[in-house]
Amino acid sequence: MIPNPNAYELDDELESDFEEVMIPDKTYRLDFDNKCIASMIDGKNSREQAILKIIMTEVEEHLPYDDTYGCALVNLIGEQPPLVQSLVKDSIREGILADDRFESVSFTSESLKRGALTLNLTVTCIDSTEIDIEGVEVNV
Repeated sequence: MIPNPNAYELDDELESDFEEVMIPDKTYRLDFDNKCIASMIDGKNSREQAILKIIMTEVEEHLPYDDTYGCALVNLIGEQPPLVQSLVKDSIREGILADDRFESVSFTSESLKRGALTLNLTVTCIDSTEIDIEGVEVNV
């Protein structure tokens, strides 16, 4: 018997019955200083925490996350500072934009002192909310 590829076409009427729903951002608030879970957060605070977690997580290093979660920064150790400055920003941008809640990333300032690159960035969410992240430090 030969399969009929046209036998399983969806009706236009059935396709219109599906509706996309936004999943809420409610999650646990992580206290990075005391290394504990403190409470629950939602909205802009949870998105800011998600951005920080993406920046702190090395891509393809932690089993709970897929291959696109995080930033590839370990490979940059020992490279020349001007190259690292460019690649760090590209890696952070790519890691953040892999999350479908975020639309764009722009870097507002950067400074390189004693092997530490400090960045300030603004992330625009899909609902046009802007999140400012200051003082992201990457050792180079």
